[in-house]
Amino acid sequence: MRFRNRVSLFFVLILSQSAFADNLIEAPGVNLVRGHCSACHSLDLVMSQRGDRQYWSDLILWMQRTQNLWQIPKPQQDEILDYLAEHYAESDWGRRPNLSPGLVHRSR
Repeated sequence: MRFRNRVSLFFVLILSQSAFADNLIEAPGVNLVRGHCSACHSLDLVMSQRGDRQYWSDLILWMQRTQNLWQIPKPQQDEILDYLAEHYAESDWGRRPNLSPGLVHRSR
């Protein structure tokens, strides 16, 4: 019984570590991004986006207006925006361009 408890604890620890693992760039502001962003969605969604500071600010405002995101204290929001604009800025390899309207299937 004692061995089984240790094995169970081991697997719980391993699974909990992988559940919270992410590939965000380690830099000042990363913990605020983890705390605020992962409360509502996967951090993979954050990492798949690219934009300048204005893009990220507009996205936060949109989430506050339409997705019930809470107000983030200004110093924290500034640190989040600094982090995202520096490490998840527009790049040549960002998201694919939007599909042209002729390629989008519309169900009736």
